[in-house]
Amino acid sequence: MSDTSLSEREWALWRSFALMSRQLWNRVEQRLQAQAGISAADFEILHALSTAPDRRARVGALGEMLVWEKSRISHQVSRMERRGMVARVECAEDLRGTWVALTDEGERLLEPALEVFAAAIREAYLDRLSPDIAPQFAATMMRVVMATDPTA
Repeated sequence: MSDTSLSEREWALWRSFALMSRQLWNRVEQRLQAQAGISAADFEILHALSTAPDRRARVGALGEMLVWEKSRISHQVSRMERRGMVARVECAEDLRGTWVALTDEGERLLEPALEVFAAAIREAYLDRLSPDIAPQFAATMMRVVMATDPTA
């Protein structure tokens, strides 16, 4: 085996991680759609805006927060804007820039979605981690995050 190939064990570790990630997001997506009437992408943007100062962020900053491409943010924001969940607001300080702001409707939709999200994550993920392994697992995940993007 060369240095560029993965061992069977390494492939198994990668596949289990990738499968877990996809299945967890699929579960969250299904629950949010069925019980809160929004997509996981809607939820991510609504939640990010709800925690941002003044409940707004620039498109670029929103992309950095969510690790999304600018075009994906732009398309998603357009869909959400049509539903009244967010609004684009001209930036008074910099006429070239625009803010994405959480609307009252977006906040109204986010409130029950937070409960749905928490229940789905707790049921499918958090409750599966024993208290003795959870800190080590979190530390390992953060080492991977820092290795892939130290600015995260």
